[in-house]
Amino acid sequence: MFKYFKLGDYLLILSLGLLAIVLMILLPERIISSGNTVLIESRNKLVGRYSLNQDRIVTVDGPLGKAKVRIKRGSVAIISSPCPNQYCVNMGESRSSGSALVCVPNEIIVRVGGNESKELDAISR
Repeated sequence: MFKYFKLGDYLLILSLGLLAIVLMILLPERIISSGNTVLIESRNKLVGRYSLNQDRIVTVDGPLGKAKVRIKRGSVAIISSPCPNQYCVNMGESRSSGSALVCVPNEIIVRVGGNESKELDAISR
């Protein structure tokens, strides 16, 4: 099969491959918007709304005990929780609008939101 390829065919395949790599690197930053607010809920009640631009540690009370949420350099993470498996702590950091960190046993949800006027709140048909 490759014996029928000419130099132009190889150059075309190479250029398309390089274009695909460049787009995979550049486009996610333009498509996925960074959030600018953090909404923290405990037991389905809003605990607080915080800016992602101001570094802080927020202590949140849950049914199992206190969890700590760190907001630092435009990202948010649950850094400690009394839950047994620590899945929420191992979720890492989040910064993109619409993402959430959830501690199911301790009933804590940390959501990253964008500009409130630009967010989609419902879809109708």
